[in-house]
Amino acid sequence: MTDIQVLFGWNSFQTCQAASTCALASIEESGVMNWSDSNLIVSIFFYIAASGVYDFSVVSSAIQRQAQLLVTIPNLQQSFVADFMNDSLNLYIGTFTVTDPGYYRFDFQGTNSVLNENEGDYPALYSLVLHQVQNPQNFNFVQEQFSSYFGRRGPSVHFSYKLEQNQNIHQFFNEVTVPENLDTIGTYAMAIGFDYGYFGIQVNSETERRVLFSVWSPQDTDDPSQIKPENAVLLVAKGNNTVVQEFGSEGSGGQSYLVYPWNAGVSYQFKLEGYPSDDGYSVFTAYFKDPTQPNSDYNLIASWKRPKTQSYLNGIYSFLENFEPETGHITRKAYYNNQQAFDKDGSNVNIKYATFTYDDTAAQRQRLDYDGGVEQGNGFYLQNCGFFNPTGIKTGDIFKLNNYQSK
Repeated sequence: MTDIQVLFGWNSFQTCQAASTCALASIEESGVMNWSDSNLIVSIFFYIAASGVYDFSVVSSAIQRQAQLLVTIPNLQQSFVADFMNDSLNLYIGTFTVTDPGYYRFDFQGTNSVLNENEGDYPALYSLVLHQVQNPQNFNFVQEQFSSYFGRRGPSVHFSYKLEQNQNIHQFFNEVTVPENLDTIGTYAMAIGFDYGYFGIQVNSETERRVLFSVWSPQDTDDPSQIKPENAVLLVAKGNNTVVQEFGSEGSGGQSYLVYPWNAGVSYQFKLEGYPSDDGYSVFTAYFKDPTQPNSDYNLIASWKRPKTQSYLNGIYSFLENFEPETGHITRKAYYNNQQAFDKDGSNVNIKYATFTYDDTAAQRQRLDYDGGVEQGNGFYLQNCGFFNPTGIKTGDIFKLNNYQSK
């Protein structure tokens, strides 16, 4: 028997009570800090694979004053009242019973009790402890030794496209639809990735969305200021409103994006071209099409030259990721359809199937909320985040579509 600590800094998120606004706390590796609003709900998530009866307590790293919290387990329709006193850094709360495996959410919220006569300085929540666990392997959550940043972001999921031939692919087309109400802030529905870059749509904030196309430099660095002139990605051309700049952090290179109010529920079309030039570079060009616009056609996002490269389009894939850790508790989804490839002679190259894979967050079983496959009438799909229960999909699973429409 052993105790398990689920750390708030790695596994919790915050929302405001329905139909209200609230002052957010800070979620840091040291826990939930600077919490002062009773309309704020702090939720911690973890997966339980086996039925059982579990005792739990909460560890606080700091209690500024006496306070009372309401602890609710929505899955079980069960609630507890926890009175935090000045000396109760480790507070036993109660027992809950699990009959079905799945993700469980514990909500914490300030009450209107005498202890909470004045808002402010709620306990700094450090961990939720499950006591006397018989088999720790039955529990999944983001561990302390794993990145809290990537753990809270949630797993990224991918499709790699297997073509009938991989040589001399000059053009690739894909169509992406983000369903209504699943266009969460932090979503990147990447339509066409290849060995040297990626191209897709993002939700950057409540008011801004982008069509993004980036190409990596051949120099291995996360700092764009360190790229030597002979390794710089060069701009060939760009669309009228496209912003171009350097990027870093996850490799470095040339970035181009169009701020564009794309909408959930619309199937947007993407075209990527790539070919080797005579000067030792390869040229990669991205086009975007909005079918809702009158007389719509493909519009140029940008064209980049990559040095020390002689290549057509290789390693073609799509992915769905969340780049905003604060929204890792909200599900997102994207459909991918009507893939087409053409070689350098303009001949159609059929797509045989798509292979599903995921990132290290899923591979290490820190998060299990990932899915992908084929959905009747909607085509390929990828889904992640939101702490939905595992579907049984595995990395390396292969999916096929029966029909592909020519562009």
